[in-house]
Formats: sequence, C-alpha cells, structure tokens
Amino acid sequence: MARRTIGVALTIFFALAAGPALGAEKPNRFEGTCHMSGEVRFGTPLGNLPRATTFTDSATGACTGTLNGEPMNDLPFVNSVSGTGFLSCGGGRTSTHDTLTFARGKHGTPVHITVEAAGGLTQLVGYVRGATAGHGVVEANLAPYVDQSVLDACQAGRLESVRYDATARTITPISG
Repeated sequence: MARRTIGVALTIFFALAAGPALGAEKPNRFEGTCHMSGEVRFGTPLGNLPRATTFTDSATGACTGTLNGEPMNDLPFVNSVSGTGFLSCGGGRTSTHDTLTFARGKHGTPVHITVEAAGGLTQLVGYVRGATAGHGVVEANLAPYVDQSVLDACQAGRLESVRYDATARTITPISG
C-alpha cells in the first residue's frame, strides 16, 4: 500500500512539474515598438536631495508590431505602473511593475512587465523584462514638460508629479 501511495504522489508531482495546469491561460506576447505619454505621481514629493519614494504612473499611446502573433499598427494601449525609486529632481533609479493593456478583445489584452530604469535630469533609460520571457528597452524624456513651475517645485522639495514622453522597443518578444 505504501508503494502505491508513493507512486501516486510521484505521478502527481511530475504531472504538476511538467507544465501548467489544464485550463491555465497562456501569457500574452508582444513584439514591436510603442510610443506613449504619461504622468508619474510620487508618494513622497521630490526635491534636490535623493530619497526613497513610491510612485504610480499611467501612460497612453500606440504600438506597432505583433500581439499574440497578429499584426497591429498603431494599436492603442494603456500602461499602468506602480514602482519604487531612489530619486531626486536630479535623477536616480526606479523599479516598476507594469501592465500594458492593449485595445484588443472584450476587456483588452494585458501584458505584464517589469522595468529597471536610471537617469539624470530629464532623461531616463530602462531595461524591460516580460513577466514570463523576453526583454526590451525604454527611453523616457521629461524635457518637453520641464518649465519654471517644475524647477520651483524641485527647489522647494515639493515636486509631486511630472509628465513625460517615452519610446519602448522589444529586443526579443516579451510575454507576461
């Protein structure tokens, strides 16, 4: 009886280890280039001295490439972000969890990614990793939105949000 129990347990273990459970959804897959504009909102306002903070971000834009193997040209999407960083108005580094939701399907098609980014002043560059596989790069430009009011808020240690434009490209298809 003990051998049979061990045999059943091993069969279940190997069946689970071999792959996803029946009915599990396959992650969505994206390959291409996206252009977006958004606004980062800091949990702790920024100033001239670096500090740890959290932030949220929402960007909208369009992507060209393929989504789950189907071609797309300027397909709208929303990027919802939550992250942490060690930042000042002079720059820093961030780590985020993003959900890209493409305007395809009844409720949209989500792709989950993480981004590690760093930069100075008005430019940041980041490494994108699909939650399941693949990677890419992102470049963010804050310069078009930095005016005297932003500089004054930085000087006073009260910068609560900042707008940006960004371009992201896959190096290998991302899935997640």
